[in-house]
Parts: sequence; C-alpha cells; structure tokens
Amino acid sequence: MPKRPPVVFYVNWNACIKCGACIGVCPHEAGFTTPFDTIAVDTPCDIACMACEKICPVTAITSRLATEAEIAAMS
Repeated sequence: MPKRPPVVFYVNWNACIKCGACIGVCPHEAGFTTPFDTIAVDTPCDIACMACEKICPVTAITSRLATEAEIAAMS
C-alpha cells in the first residue's frame, strides 16, 4: 500500500464539542494533541489515516495536503 502524503488538520473551534473522539482513534504517539484535547493543528501528520476526520461527530475536522515547506520542517 503506497504511503499517503502528509496532511495538516484544521479544527473548527466553533463546532468542536471537545469530545476526544479524534484523540481516541489517532495512532500518533502521545503529544500529537492541542491543549484543548483535540488532534494537533498546523502540524503535518505523516500517517494521514484520516481516522480523526472520519470519526468527528460534528465534522469539525478538515484537512489539506501539507506544503513542501511543512514537510521539510518535519525532518
């Protein structure tokens, strides 16, 4: 299975109910979270499984492909 390109997540804070479902399904190591107990935002996700976006009960999580600069900063 080919590796997916890294993505950057965005959380709509007006819609987010801070239920923690996104963290519960995230396979990333501890620390890929915000102080608000959601998945990290503005940080490239190299796993890009999209489980957090799919499980969000209020569809507050969206994503975009990470830029080359963001990917380079990961290294």
